[in-house]
Amino acid sequence: MEARSFMSCYCGSLLAAAVALFLSVALGAGAFAGADLKASCAATPHPDACVAALQAEPSAKGTATARDLAEAAILAASTAGAAAGDYARAQLDVAKDNAAWQCLNECAEDIEDALSHLDDSEGQIDDAKIHDVKLFLDTTDQDAWDCDDSCKHAPQTPVKAALLAKNKAFEDLMAVTHALVKRAIGGAAPAPAPSSMSP
Repeated sequence: MEARSFMSCYCGSLLAAAVALFLSVALGAGAFAGADLKASCAATPHPDACVAALQAEPSAKGTATARDLAEAAILAASTAGAAAGDYARAQLDVAKDNAAWQCLNECAEDIEDALSHLDDSEGQIDDAKIHDVKLFLDTTDQDAWDCDDSCKHAPQTPVKAALLAKNKAFEDLMAVTHALVKRAIGGAAPAPAPSSMSP
């Protein structure tokens, strides 16, 4: 009877230890993925915006590779850009003067041009296309900073303030995306050829 009780207690302890080990491994893996995202974002120009955007992006859940984070950043930047562009287009109908209308229209066009490059690059973060994605982002960098200039003569209104804030969020994520794509390119570089020198 004592032997059976001892075996039951021993098996129960063994099962508890196995469950504890499983949970610690699972939680440890999640912590590693989170630390990787935060460490990657810390190396970008806008770490807080990076973390907030990638944590909200479903494709970044559990992501640990530089390439996956870069693709998630492209999607997040696309979302932010679409929000800014849609806002500008929606406000065109209620613009009260030519300067405000020009601000909204030019800003929307600049954002839409940038988004056309991002849309072309979505889903193409792989070994064959990653350099093309960087080229798209280099081109987009030149187009995405024009809203301040386009709107400098427009009157100060809540609409202008909201548009510039949305555009700033988009610009920040473009800079984050560029940094993460550069990091992904570094991670995708081929390994050096083994040395032919004999020891």
